[in-house]
Amino acid sequence: MRTRRTQAERTALSDSRMFDVAIELLCEGGIHRATLKEIGERAGYSRGLASARFGSKEGLFASLVSTIDAKWTAEFAEQVHGRTGLEALYATLDAVEQFLGERPMYTQALYVLWYESLSSHSDVRRKLAGQQERDRRSVERWIAQGQADGSIRADIAADRFAVQFMAFVFGVIYQWHISPGSIDVAQATGDYKQSVRQLLAAR
Repeated sequence: MRTRRTQAERTALSDSRMFDVAIELLCEGGIHRATLKEIGERAGYSRGLASARFGSKEGLFASLVSTIDAKWTAEFAEQVHGRTGLEALYATLDAVEQFLGERPMYTQALYVLWYESLSSHSDVRRKLAGQQERDRRSVERWIAQGQADGSIRADIAADRFAVQFMAFVFGVIYQWHISPGSIDVAQATGDYKQSVRQLLAAR
């Protein structure tokens, strides 16, 4: 006998389906293609469900950013778990390569939303700012741990390196989405690991 889904389960399922459709539409045609009406109907629901659930496109996109970020964070935490210093930085780069290979539409949809948010002070922009701040703080913490155990040079400014590290992560993903045939992510991350070791490793 099939167990009937609870209301919470039905809500989670409909949200998941609408998020999947929103990602598809963002990748196909950007912000303007991803209307609430189109998202609800393509997901198999009434045209008004997305509006009723999220209130607006901005509300849906903000929820989508949080959902993708949660997946991103969970996968990165699994890769980095228990590692500090240089090893944590290397594991993060490995996770970027894996996430991009396994979920390319997720990162493409995020970049569409992120660049669109530059022209406004939307919830999406605020969420992005918070996520970037969190990620930089993680890098700073790993640098501090490496300096404490003697594996990373004591004269490295953790906050300044964190900006450079995240610039590489965001930049290589962006370049790959623009021209995937000309960017070898594995090679790029491998090269950057060597640069990081040369810069950070204690002599």
